[in-house]
Amino acid sequence: MMATFDAAFYQTVLPERVKQECMGSPESVPVVKLVLANGHILDLCHILHLADTWLAVQHFRDAETCQDMDVAFLPYELANMVTVSMHHPTSRKMGFILTEHSAPAAPPAAV
Repeated sequence: MMATFDAAFYQTVLPERVKQECMGSPESVPVVKLVLANGHILDLCHILHLADTWLAVQHFRDAETCQDMDVAFLPYELANMVTVSMHHPTSRKMGFILTEHSAPAAPPAAV
């Protein structure tokens, strides 16, 4: 069974959606949350690596301070939902970081 949120999703669909949201609300901070099948929600800073069957993400431990982050390695199948929202900069210091560099087998790089 193929994962709904596979490497192609994180390389194309998600970055395009984040770019569109940012263009529509340039004064806001983009927030991407990954809702997992086990109930956990990861507030993503950026995507570190996309492999064939798994991905590595850096996520905020505390979204209010945006200071401490953890790295999570997870299979694509664990993601049940991905949300993109825009927040006012006074309520959120930092959000999802989107860069132009990505490749499925590349060394760790932000998407």
